[in-house]
Amino acid sequence: MTHRYTPTLLLALPFVVAMAPAFASPGRSIDVTVSRSVISPGHIVVHAGERVRMRVTSADGARAFQIKALGLRGRIPAGESVAFDLHPTDAGTFEIESFDGGGIGGGVTARFVVKE
Repeated sequence: MTHRYTPTLLLALPFVVAMAPAFASPGRSIDVTVSRSVISPGHIVVHAGERVRMRVTSADGARAFQIKALGLRGRIPAGESVAFDLHPTDAGTFEIESFDGGGIGGGVTARFVVKE
């Protein structure tokens, strides 16, 4: 049995280990609650390049949730939470929208601000 690749793998290991936290870590966690009448918090501020995990919970029935300009869309089952990982790179103010699961109204909005 030969160990032809062992030295190469041992040399690469420190680089792989150093990169792992960047891929594994979701960064800052933000809890968001949505309902027919409000998105809380109503104003979220993050920094460009920051990794963010938004845990969105529906307080009163199935809800749709989106930040259209950032390509984030999802459905939140009644009384449950769904996690979304974001890594915004461009500064700006973006609209968070939530509406009932059937898309028939009950829409509310909030702001998602990305600062330099």
